[in-house]
Amino acid sequence: MFDRRQVIAGGGAVALAACSRSGSPVTGRIVAAGPPAAILIWTVARDKLAGWPRKPSPKVLAMLGAGADLPEIGAVSQSGGRAANLEAIAALKPELIVDYGDVTPQFREIAERTEAKLGVPYRLVDGQLEASASAFAHVAKLIGAPRGIELANAVRPLLRQWRALPGGPSFYYARGIDGLETGFAGSLATGVLEGAHWTNVATGGESLKRVSREAVAAWDPEVIVTLDRKFAESAASDPFWRQRRGGAKRRLLLLPDLPFGWIDRPPSVNRLVGCAWLVGGDARADATAHALYGAQARLGMAKAQWIP
Repeated sequence: MFDRRQVIAGGGAVALAACSRSGSPVTGRIVAAGPPAAILIWTVARDKLAGWPRKPSPKVLAMLGAGADLPEIGAVSQSGGRAANLEAIAALKPELIVDYGDVTPQFREIAERTEAKLGVPYRLVDGQLEASASAFAHVAKLIGAPRGIELANAVRPLLRQWRALPGGPSFYYARGIDGLETGFAGSLATGVLEGAHWTNVATGGESLKRVSREAVAAWDPEVIVTLDRKFAESAASDPFWRQRRGGAKRRLLLLPDLPFGWIDRPPSVNRLVGCAWLVGGDARADATAHALYGAQARLGMAKAQWIP
């Protein structure tokens, strides 16, 4: 059965856990329970990933330079996309299932239930951004992948610089084409900006939720942040989004979402690119993205845009 001692603690300490039933590193296929776990495994040991919980678009796969041959297998952890068929998962004969994200009673229950049903070890890894280096190191040990240790060592100084940034503006994170879904303060979706001491105005809720225009107006953020280009284009000339109380113009920041979002979509290690941008601009973000996705990736030079 699943052992709660096998979870990486939020403080970043690596918990002791058997790598496989024999105690040795996993050598076979690994199932990612959801999209965040898939990106974590992809960056550390893509050759061991059994499939995509939600298959990236052809454009994203072309940027990654690999992965098109992997099947879409659905999400085990209910973290986005269609639900996985456990019989199909069993047919893949995985040696391990990994989930990456919130470590809550709900996800512990999913882990325990799935492990009992399939007889396959199921590991939860804390998805808090501050614990990214520990996540890389833990997964590296779990599956015998030296690249994970290299990434952990590279990430530690970046995270120190990110956490040492001076305070930033107040912000509202606008998701979707109408901008009315957001990540509330403390959510995985807004951790990149909050960790750099930007102030999330969305309070009074948790995780991702729909909100009203009245709520956004009352919060009156200094900056609207989005990953959605269509929303940014429509919001650019909309007084509701651009004008603050008192008449000041509100800033609009469009961050890239390819191959994965710089601050979210999904909330996985791709968020480190957003941390790098906050620390050192587009050049640091580009270098971090190539470090994560590998030399074969064809990423171009995605840039953050302040919309005039």
